[in-house]
Amino acid sequence: MHVTADSANLNQLNHKGTYTGNVEFVQGTTNLHANDAVTQGNAKNQLTLAIANGSKGKQAHYWTQTDPSKPMFHAYADSIRYYPLRHLIELIGNARIEQGSNSLSAAKITYDTLKHHVVSQGDKKSRTVIILYPEKKSL
Repeated sequence: MHVTADSANLNQLNHKGTYTGNVEFVQGTTNLHANDAVTQGNAKNQLTLAIANGSKGKQAHYWTQTDPSKPMFHAYADSIRYYPLRHLIELIGNARIEQGSNSLSAAKITYDTLKHHVVSQGDKKSRTVIILYPEKKSL
């Protein structure tokens, strides 16, 4: 994994990292950008959790290529919790996912990256909104 930030505080004993200012995580086709982030690893030095937070006016942003034949998958939220070993992303606060013209927005969205399974949850202020367009088949 390639990580860049304005500043970083890494504690190798407890496998924790704190990053501030224009934080970018890149691993293959998976990207995560945020204002600040905290990472937790395990004894094997594997990333177990990344918590990425946006700033006022700019949400945290996760994107990846789910399938070479499909558009990039984008996810936005005030806070993103990424559990790579569990293949899980939690989008918390003004959450939105997009792939091509299709989109889903809700207060909270949970996405299983392995099973491509989405669960959304509204709150008192907003409901889940889903916009889906049929796939165009080429002749």
